[in-house]
Amino acid sequence: MNDLMVRKRLLIAQADLHRHCLTLECQRVKESLAPARGVATRDPWWLQVGTTVGGILLPPKWQRLLGVLRHVPVVLRLIRA
Repeated sequence: MNDLMVRKRLLIAQADLHRHCLTLECQRVKESLAPARGVATRDPWWLQVGTTVGGILLPPKWQRLLGVLRHVPVVLRLIRA
């Protein structure tokens, strides 16, 4: 029974450590995205319009290759959050 208590305490300590590591990683990512947040909040309309027009004007072959462009507005909204 004593081994179970030790294992339980170890698992709780590991969970706390992982939670703390994730918190630090989130803070680091937010700090690294600070310059991008400034650009996104300053003039977001040109980037959204540019990617939309670019996606429409691309040939279908390139649209499949560059399908990532459709995710840019979503990324901008996440940066603002």
